[in-house]
Amino acid sequence: MNLLKISTLNKQKEQKSLKAIFNSIDKSESFIFNAGAGSGKTYALIESLKYVIRNYERILKKHNQKVICITYTNVATREVKERLGNTDLVLVSTIHERVWELIRFYQKELVEIHTEKLREEIYSLNQKLKFGEEYRKYQQLDTTQKENFKKIMIENKDLFYQNYSVKAAPLKEVFHPLLKEYSDILRNVSHFRKIVSTVYKVENYYKCYKNIKSNEKGYESVEYNSIYNSDLLHNMQISHDTLLDYGLKIIERYDLLKQIIVDKYPLIFIDEYQDTDQTVVSIMSYLEKYAKNIGHKSLIGYFGDTAQNIYDKGVGSKITEIHSDLNYIIKEFNRRSTKEVIEVINKIRNDEIEQRSIYDDCEGGSVKFYEGTQVDVREFINKYIEEWDITEKNQLHCLVLTNKTVAQYSGFENIYEAFKETDKYKGLKYNQLNTELLSNDLYKLGEIPKLLFNIIRLYNNLKNINTPVIDILPRSNFFEDMKLEELKELVNTLNQVEGKTLGEYIVSMSAIYNNNNNNNKYKKLVDWTLGFEGITHELFSNYLIERLFNNKSDDDVEHANNTIEKLLKINIDEYEVWYKFISEKQVEKVIYHTYHGTKGLEFDNVIIIMENAFGLNRNYFNHFFENIANSGDLEDRDKQKFEQTQNLLYVSCSRAIRNLRILYIDDVSNFENGIKGIFGEIHPFEKNLKT
Repeated sequence: MNLLKISTLNKQKEQKSLKAIFNSIDKSESFIFNAGAGSGKTYALIESLKYVIRNYERILKKHNQKVICITYTNVATREVKERLGNTDLVLVSTIHERVWELIRFYQKELVEIHTEKLREEIYSLNQKLKFGEEYRKYQQLDTTQKENFKKIMIENKDLFYQNYSVKAAPLKEVFHPLLKEYSDILRNVSHFRKIVSTVYKVENYYKCYKNIKSNEKGYESVEYNSIYNSDLLHNMQISHDTLLDYGLKIIERYDLLKQIIVDKYPLIFIDEYQDTDQTVVSIMSYLEKYAKNIGHKSLIGYFGDTAQNIYDKGVGSKITEIHSDLNYIIKEFNRRSTKEVIEVINKIRNDEIEQRSIYDDCEGGSVKFYEGTQVDVREFINKYIEEWDITEKNQLHCLVLTNKTVAQYSGFENIYEAFKETDKYKGLKYNQLNTELLSNDLYKLGEIPKLLFNIIRLYNNLKNINTPVIDILPRSNFFEDMKLEELKELVNTLNQVEGKTLGEYIVSMSAIYNNNNNNNKYKKLVDWTLGFEGITHELFSNYLIERLFNNKSDDDVEHANNTIEKLLKINIDEYEVWYKFISEKQVEKVIYHTYHGTKGLEFDNVIIIMENAFGLNRNYFNHFFENIANSGDLEDRDKQKFEQTQNLLYVSCSRAIRNLRILYIDDVSNFENGIKGIFGEIHPFEKNLKT
C-alpha cells in the first residue's frame, strides 16, 4: 500500500505555503492561493479558517464580526463544515446563499433594482413587438386595434394555454370567432403564439411594475428561491443569475451597505475561485476597495487553480483583471495521486506549477494510452473490470465526452433522447444540453430538468421510509403552524400519488390536487415543488411545450406533442436513475461521467474514452495534441480553444489516484508526437489480451 509515508522535510516544506497564507491574514492582505489538482486546497482552506479562529476569535467576537467562507457546491459546504468542526464564528455556504443573506434585508433597494429590471424587460419585449420580423402582423394594427387585441387575449388567457399545443387548424377554429377583425394574425399560428406570449409577458411585467409603484401588498419585497432555475419577475421572484446581478448592483451603488458588510465580515474566503462567476469577483473587489478607502481592514482570500477552469462563466485567469493587487501564493505538493499520474498531469498543464508527491512511497501507479475504435469501448471497459477486480466497493469510473454515452450506459437514454429532440436543445444548442440535463450542480440544471428533478426528488423522498419530514416540506416558515394531525394527513395524501410513468404520476398528483376535499397544504406543497400554481395533465404538458418548443412552427406541433408525450411515457424508475446520477448516489460497479462532471472528485481507477470530436466541435482533442509544440504561437480563438481543452484534459486525468487508462477511438497518426510527449508509448488495443 503506497501514498502513506510523508517525511518531516516534506511536511516542513508544505507548511511554507500555509505560513504564506497566515502571513497575508495577519497583514490583512488579500491573496490568491493557486495550487494544482490533488494538492489539498480544501485542507489549506480549513487550516486558514482554523488559524483565524485560534488567533482572532476573541477580537472578532468582541466587535460582533464573523468570517465568510464561500464554497462552489452544497457538497463542498457540508465537507467544510464537517472538517472545520463546531464554530459559530465562520459562516459556510454557497455563493448564492451568502449573497442573498447579505442583501435580503435591504428590500427597499432591491425593489428599486427589480423595478429597473422590469422596465428593461418591458422595453425589450416592446421592441420585439414593434420591430421583430415574427410580429409583423401585429405591427400592422393601429393603436386601437392593438389594445382591443390585447384585451381579448388577456381575457382568454386560460383558453390560449389550453390550446397552446394543438395543431394550426383547431387552434384557428377556437380563436377565429374571438378574432374576426384580426384574421391576418391567425394566418401564421407560430407567429400568433409568439405575439400572444409576448403580450402576456408585457402585461404581467407592467402589472407588477404598477403594483410596486402603488405600494400594493405583496409587491414590497423581492424573493430569491433556490429551488427554481428561472425568474418569475412578475411574482417578485428571482433565480440564481439574477440574484448575482442584483447583488452586484446593490453593493456597487450603496456605500452604507458596503460599510456594513466590511465592518461585519472583515475576512472572506472563496473556494474554487476559478469557477466563480465574474460578478462575484467584482463584488469582492468593490468591498475590498471600499474598505481600503475608509481605512478599515478587509481580506479576500481566493483558493483554487486557474488550470482547472472548465466552465464558461468561471472567472479563471481573468481574476487579476477584475480584482487587482492580490498576493500570489502557490503550492507544488500533490496529496492525491501516485508519481506516475503526477508526471502526466504536469506535462498537460505545462506552467509554473510543477507538482511532486508529498509522499515518499508515491510509486506504484499505472498510466497507459491506447488507440482503438468505438466498437472497442465495451470490451476495453470489461477487460479492466476483470483485471482491476472491480466491485461496488472498488469501483471503476469511466469518463466519456458525450452525455449520450453517459445516459446510455447509466440507464436513462430515453430521457436524454427526448430532450435532444426539443427546440431548446437541438442543433447549435446541443452543447447546452450537456450542462442543463446532466450537471451535478443543481444551479446549472435547465428550467425543465430542474422541474423534473424537483418532482422526482419528492417521489424518491416519499418512497424512502427513512426520509425525514423536513426533506419533504419546503424549508420555510410556511408549515410552522401545522399540527401533528395535519402533518400526518398531508403525508398520507402525498403517499396516495402513484404512477408507473411520469405522466401517470402527474395525472395522479393533479387528480388529488383538484379534489376539493383535500386541504390547501397539499396544494401549496405541489405548487412549491412545481414553481407554478394549479396543475392538470394538460396544463403540465403545455407548460413543457411552451418552455421546450418556444420557436414552434405550424408544422412542428405534432413533433412537439409527440416529444413531450415521450417524456411523459418514460417509466418513472428511469427518472429515478437519472435523479440518482444527478445526486451522485449511484452504487454500480462502473460509474459513468462526463469530463465536466468529475470536477472535485477523485477515484482509484479511471478510464477515459477520448476522441477528436466534442459535441458539435469536430476538432477538439486532436487540435490540442496537434498544437502542443507551438501552443505559444496560437492567437485568439485557437488559443482559447487550446486552453479550454488543456484544462478539461488536466481535470479529467488528475481525477486518478492510482490507475489511469485512456482509449482514443480515432486515428492518431497525424498527432501521435503530441500524445507521446505527454503519455509516452501509444499501445494498440488488442482484444482478449491482458493489458
